[in-house]
Amino acid sequence: MKISKSEYKQRILSVQEKLKTIEADTLIVSEEEDIYYLTGLTYKSLERLFLLIIKEDEVTFIVPKMELAHLKKVDNVTEIKSYWEYPAQKPERWKDILLETVKESKLIGIGGKTPFEVPDFLTSSHLNIVESNIIEELRWIKSTSEIALIKQASKYCDISINKLNKNAYYGMTELEVFSIGRSMQQKVIKETEFDYLATNILVAAWPSRISYQPHGVPTVSDVLIDGSHISLAFLRVNGYAAELERTFFTSQPNKEQEEAFELMMEARRRCYATLKAGVVAEEVDLAAKQFLSAQGLKENLMHRTGHGIGLGNHEGPFLAEGDKTILKENMVVSIEPGIYIEGVGGFRHSDTVLITKNGYEILTNCPDDLKSLTFTSTKLLQKLKGKIIKKIYGL
Repeated sequence: MKISKSEYKQRILSVQEKLKTIEADTLIVSEEEDIYYLTGLTYKSLERLFLLIIKEDEVTFIVPKMELAHLKKVDNVTEIKSYWEYPAQKPERWKDILLETVKESKLIGIGGKTPFEVPDFLTSSHLNIVESNIIEELRWIKSTSEIALIKQASKYCDISINKLNKNAYYGMTELEVFSIGRSMQQKVIKETEFDYLATNILVAAWPSRISYQPHGVPTVSDVLIDGSHISLAFLRVNGYAAELERTFFTSQPNKEQEEAFELMMEARRRCYATLKAGVVAEEVDLAAKQFLSAQGLKENLMHRTGHGIGLGNHEGPFLAEGDKTILKENMVVSIEPGIYIEGVGGFRHSDTVLITKNGYEILTNCPDDLKSLTFTSTKLLQKLKGKIIKKIYGL
């Protein structure tokens, strides 16, 4: 399962066509994900820049010399040029090769995440530049092939969280949760056309100790005991991403926790009732935010309702107050309103969701009700495995 060469070519043609709408004759692409989107090429740039230069009738790729050994040809690229190293001396710098390539350009489009040294060099060379979001907006609308790849990543999210649910017990360590991620990577390697550089697998659980902190950091010695925990499968599989999160319990939740859980679920229902093509992105966020604020929880909200998903786990459009983007068919987003109460816990589910012509399709499928996510059975075999793991790692 992969993107075809013809689809990559069509993406470049779309960029060349859209250049006309901003009256630019050149576009400089520097982001790894954007270059991957246009060429299918995976690499790690580190400090050495890779620059894709798109003009109306040609595409030039500027790369470090050390990459030429395996980049002798890139589909749909007219010419590959190389610079010596980073840093380097004139005339062997990336700056020299770039200037040679774009010196006749009248207006150069630059992505918003381009390293500052690129536009700084161009303006110091008396070239005209303009910020461009051409590729970002092209990436928002997913093709049939991209949706298939996101569904594949969603499947591995489902497998990860279902495995965690099956094994969760009172006293389970974070180290046991992390081991699920390792098993998922092995599964992806066996079952897919594995691309190491385009695959990242994170399976974790925010234990009750820090579940009220959306970006708190669990440790391998953390233990799942009383209170609300939040599980996470945050995956990028062979280029395309998905995410799945669930609030769960390893002991019976108290009344306050049950009430917070149900308020979170009601906020999700309101988001889904709003979500469809033609709606402004912020309206989905406000459906949750206004409801929860009316319940007296305004100070317990810490983030937007969702974000785009595609090549990146987090990309536009954003389901956030202030984002005026009109949602369109075949955009993929997360739905994840959250409530965070210190001393009570964090409460958040997240799903990967495809926007359809008449509504939406939830691509991650895992139980989300309180009964299904409360695990109080003994699970003796899992406990035994847990003891062995703890002993091995000295926990």
